[in-house]
Amino acid sequence: MDRDFMRQFYRSRLPEVLDEATRSDLSFRDAEQQRTRLESRLQGMVDEPAWEIYRQLSDLSGNIERMLCEELYLKGAEDREKMLR
Repeated sequence: MDRDFMRQFYRSRLPEVLDEATRSDLSFRDAEQQRTRLESRLQGMVDEPAWEIYRQLSDLSGNIERMLCEELYLKGAEDREKMLR
């Protein structure tokens, strides 16, 4: 399998796939709304330096999750290729 090609394909399709997958998923929307509410509450409880640390941690967690999703996608593509042989 051409991992570089599949990685580029995954990255090019991700926004469209995310929109399709979450558009009608009420549990996803509920979780997003809950996250937004909790972040707003937290921001009101902490000072600016603590909020900045939280944002950096949140960004890092998101990046780690995206990397994991990408690797799982590539692993699935490799497994599919093996099954088709």
